Amino acid sequence: MEITYEFQWNNKVLNGLQKIPDDILYTIARQTLDRSYPLIPMSNLVNHKGTLRRSSIGGGVKGSSGDYYIGSYTNYASRVWSMPESTNWTTPRTNNKWYARTLNKYGKTIIDNAINKSWKEDM
Repeated sequence: MEITYEFQWNNKVLNGLQKIPDDILYTIARQTLDRSYPLIPMSNLVNHKGTLRRSSIGGGVKGSSGDYYIGSYTNYASRVWSMPESTNWTTPRTNNKWYARTLNKYGKTIIDNAINKSWKEDM
């Protein structure tokens, strides 16, 4: 006895499976950026007040096709990022390595949210 079976993809499922990885990565980047906002230091210099934060949010999520990134787009962001944790930060609750801190604290929640959101939207 021989049994033959032919499998046909459901187009909606196939399209959804192709979109999900990209949507998950974008959502992880977006939620990391949004949750990091209050942790991003602000300068105490009059003409730089809030520039680091504004450049981060204003830059948004950049990239496409599974290659997304976020950043703080000033010429001094990398120096602030690398400052020691013991720095006397001028803005309360701010610190160095703001994106890494956000992912360390909220990473599981961010990833779970991204998967659930993408699944709902794409499938």
